[in-house]
Amino acid sequence: MSKIAGTHVFTGELSQQGYRLNRLSMTLTRKENREAFLADEAGYMERLGLNEGERDMVRERDWGAIIRSGGNIYLTLKIAATVGGNLLEMGAQMRGESLESFMATRPGPKAPVRRD
Repeated sequence: MSKIAGTHVFTGELSQQGYRLNRLSMTLTRKENREAFLADEAGYMERLGLNEGERDMVRERDWGAIIRSGGNIYLTLKIAATVGGNLLEMGAQMRGESLESFMATRPGPKAPVRRD
């Protein structure tokens, strides 16, 4: 398999490594879990058994670190959405860019950047 610089292939091994992060993400598909997470983020992550490094990644909203640690991008998006983020903001952060700079590199017509 060829490797593309700056990419992280989601392998079975990485999936196992990121199990707790992905499990957290999956729990956030339920409204009551999103509410519990927002009410007590630290306690919620502790109850799910995340280790301190994993908790730090989530607290810091370090999407790139979560992905490198085995977080599935589609599942990680559930965490971002719960805290008010979106895939475009995640992509910008992972590239070390502002959302505006990131959007300028996207093809097609440029829609205004949403700031809710």
